[in-house]
Amino acid sequence: MNLTSSRDELLGRPATTFSVYKVHELPPLPRDLRATERCLTAGGMYNPGGRTAEEATGSQDSYAVGDLSGKHNKWRRPQTLPELFPRLWDVFLPLQGPHSVAHRTLVLYRPAANGSASQEPWMCGTLLWYEPGTDPRKVPVSTAEAVYRYPIVGRIVFRQPAERPWADTTVLVEYLVHADGTSQNNTFEHRWGVHDSPPGKDFYDWQNRCLSAGGVYNPHKVYVDRGAGEPGCDGTRPGLCPAGLLSARHGTFAIAGRKGNGSALTRRLYTDRQLALGGPAGVLGRSLVIYDDHGPKARGERLACSVVGGVYRRKAVAKDWFGNGQPTTLKGRVEMIQQTEHDVTDLDVKFEGLDDSGDYRIHKVSVEMDLEFPCEETAVYGTWDPLGVGPARLPEPGRGSTDQYPMGDLSGKFGTLEGSAIHASAHNDSRLPLFGTDAVIGRSVVVYKKNKVRWACSTIERGYSPSEARELRAIASFHHPLGFAYGFIRMTQLVYRDGSTSDTVIEVKLRHPGKHDRNVTRNHNWAIFVNPVGVDATVKVLNTRCVAGGYMWNPYYTQLADPLNEDLYRDECGPDNPLRCYVGDVSGRMGTIDIGTQRQVFTDSNFPLEGTVSALGRSIVIFTKDRGGERFACAKIEPDSDIIKYANIEKPPRFVLAQFMAEVREIMGIPEWMLSVDSRKTRTLHDGGCVQFLLHFKGPIANQLELDFSRLMNAGSLPAPTLYIPGYVPSDKRKKRLSYRPCGARDPNQKSRKKSFLGSRAHCNRWSSFSCYGLAVLSLNFYLWAGTVF
Repeated sequence: MNLTSSRDELLGRPATTFSVYKVHELPPLPRDLRATERCLTAGGMYNPGGRTAEEATGSQDSYAVGDLSGKHNKWRRPQTLPELFPRLWDVFLPLQGPHSVAHRTLVLYRPAANGSASQEPWMCGTLLWYEPGTDPRKVPVSTAEAVYRYPIVGRIVFRQPAERPWADTTVLVEYLVHADGTSQNNTFEHRWGVHDSPPGKDFYDWQNRCLSAGGVYNPHKVYVDRGAGEPGCDGTRPGLCPAGLLSARHGTFAIAGRKGNGSALTRRLYTDRQLALGGPAGVLGRSLVIYDDHGPKARGERLACSVVGGVYRRKAVAKDWFGNGQPTTLKGRVEMIQQTEHDVTDLDVKFEGLDDSGDYRIHKVSVEMDLEFPCEETAVYGTWDPLGVGPARLPEPGRGSTDQYPMGDLSGKFGTLEGSAIHASAHNDSRLPLFGTDAVIGRSVVVYKKNKVRWACSTIERGYSPSEARELRAIASFHHPLGFAYGFIRMTQLVYRDGSTSDTVIEVKLRHPGKHDRNVTRNHNWAIFVNPVGVDATVKVLNTRCVAGGYMWNPYYTQLADPLNEDLYRDECGPDNPLRCYVGDVSGRMGTIDIGTQRQVFTDSNFPLEGTVSALGRSIVIFTKDRGGERFACAKIEPDSDIIKYANIEKPPRFVLAQFMAEVREIMGIPEWMLSVDSRKTRTLHDGGCVQFLLHFKGPIANQLELDFSRLMNAGSLPAPTLYIPGYVPSDKRKKRLSYRPCGARDPNQKSRKKSFLGSRAHCNRWSSFSCYGLAVLSLNFYLWAGTVF
């Protein structure tokens, strides 16, 4: 268990004593709130027996299961006491069975700030399974989920110790809300259960909904048709129930009509002894069906269904280090693993080659590889701090709890790198999410010198094995010279072997067109539209622009029964309830974007890149500034490749790689994000006569880019630009010839073999034909990389 404290103690409020500690019925909400607010989401004190304060007689069985301070007196924490160490016995605190406290929350209280006798939450943490022993370790846990999108939205999570199908399974109903607009009222007494088969598309069928799910899952062939007077299946006799008949064991639940009622009304936690996630009787790949016995008779009893799919741990790694203006000696990695959003993140830090180093922090965005100073404030910006903790009045490094520092301030949480050439440490962090909107995947780690100068940096990438998953990449490229936005929106997502998917990481880099345009506009809504863009993407009249994109994408018919009730939709759709938004309404759940300012990174749980519901082939539409409703700019969402290739050219005097890249991009007619160079890999060869660099060809036409680049280097010219832009005719003044030549190539019109500024033939003859002539056609080390991180 990892306890997080409130930052209030840094703001002058006493936080040195507490006298009440209880187990609460639910885990805290996973979204990132301040500690006190987060603890308030854990429900009430866990009291399955319904005990009252008047019944307490002093014996443990007379108190609520979760009333630990009542059963064991009250603790006080003197200001000088840094830890709690009492060892207590409790025979009414079950770790197994229907009343288990696993995955519930331990909350520590302190006196209220107003001086009254009441108590308020101070710290809280989730109770998780650990292996016993002198060095206890967390038990690996398998997690599954059923996600509902129509006609209700919500999520039900299943957790069981990995490879132990006989162990208890925790079932967490996170929230359930009506989403089709038919009802804004809460509904009750909904039965639920696991059924044999995954659902087909009949969950859209009003009269025959979810019939494809089959019957109730009963792998052990439990006989349920019992005669009068015989004991039947219920919560007191769970062994007489089929494994899938959950409502018989745990009761029915409610579905909220509005999201404001969702958490308090529908969040529930159950412990089930008959439900296995793995093994021959596992429920993965089957359906979880929710019933409505009080709905219209013509509709049938099944209200909604969803497949039970896997939830896989997230791993993130920063390991490929860029020097900030010069090569770096730094080696090693920062590795993060989080099982689910309800778990703490395990952090493993290993550095070698440290040189007078100080802090290390997570910064807002990823590293751009072709910059000379990629770690600077202008490139990756400041420390990642989505909760706005700020730099003021922080505890000394390594002295406070993790929530007392900005989320990305790793050295503040765990200590600096000072005085070490080699550093190795392992930590747990309750405020370093790899799931959800504040996830750190797609951002960067920056290592500082002791004098606060930024020294080295690396992008935080997903860690996965190709046997487990594959990464999908997509891009919406805004590159039309007559367009109204210039830049890209790039998306990545993992797809696992069973079809389950990760969140989608989205990078936005947009400015206004024009080489020197410094316009800044803010608060643009953005959305996925159903169709690709047409030639109307660049028309000047706003109300006719991007019309070919159609309308906002809504594949799950959210708000279908009341589509004109915009006020209701805007109240319900938000970051705290992303499934209640249209899939296409990205700004509804992620917020707005700015044009002409910093890059932005988002993590979206509802942006699919593959399957029957996929954003690929559709368009992203950006609306006018200040949350305006008119379409401002648009681009098609296309696959994003990354072809990596080494190239050598003869090095002229005063060679500047950036000028070479700009000339190549101009001739090929492509934006900078379709052709970039890895600044770490540039080096000189052949006594300085050649320069070698590593190119990345990106975007939907990466293959064509690579071929045309080879043609350009071979022939020295390119008659037509590589990138075809519908409706745009390139200028006849476009540059067509390249001023550079590949290393070893000789102009056939050059009759003299005298040494020139490009180097002599004698110089090339000292090297192998592979070095000098093979590279003339740029054939050295051609790779296709999938971006996999191990």
